[in-house]
Amino acid sequence: MVTTRLAPQMERKSTGSVVGIDMGIAITVATSEGKSLKAPKLLTKGQRQRRRRLQRKLNRQVKGSNRYKVTKLAIAKLAAKEVDRRKDWIEWTTTDLVRDYDLISLETLKIKNMTKSAKGTKDKPGKNVKAKSGLNRSVLEQGWGLFCQRLTDKATNAVTPVEIIAIDPAYTSLRCSECGYTDKKNRESQALFHCLSCGYTDNADVNAAKNIIAAGLVVQERGGQSHIVSTKTQHSDPAKRTTNPKVA
Repeated sequence: MVTTRLAPQMERKSTGSVVGIDMGIAITVATSEGKSLKAPKLLTKGQRQRRRRLQRKLNRQVKGSNRYKVTKLAIAKLAAKEVDRRKDWIEWTTTDLVRDYDLISLETLKIKNMTKSAKGTKDKPGKNVKAKSGLNRSVLEQGWGLFCQRLTDKATNAVTPVEIIAIDPAYTSLRCSECGYTDKKNRESQALFHCLSCGYTDNADVNAAKNIIAAGLVVQERGGQSHIVSTKTQHSDPAKRTTNPKVA
């Protein structure tokens, strides 16, 4: 008979606090309370340089040779360091969020779609392939999928459970959290939000996080799906906000 060992429950007490979080690349997690949580560099400058040298060395070596295997193992060890450091940061950060808040509202991110290859086909080659490939790496380095999974696991398994609400992120980066005016021109840059209607200014990611918690509270009260409505059609995923900051 196989016995399944359950993960230990997290000890926490109800705080009565709620928070919205916006996921990004420049700032990994921005909260509706104004906090900016940035994942650390996964490798030091020296380790990144060493990895590039090893990769060039690997490309010159005979595939399957002993030297090739040694070089490949060295690259794998650096990759393992990246994984461990990312996991450590995610564990610490998600634990703090679950302990501090009774309700956490976050974006529904379709990471697989966001990181599709930009190469296209032979007949229809993709555009800006190099830039898109670099963006894909940046998205994957943030570990958004693992972050959301660990946050949800800990929230549902806590002694006093935390409610996790995932909302459609459409227009959260374009909508003013003060007056509700929604326009792509509100987003002056990747970092600055300035409402053209009421003049409200804020860090753009924090403003988005405030819209996310507002939408999450609507879902909690009414049930069902929630998203920011606008007559202007504009994409709002965090990866595209980074590549074209004046648009989203």
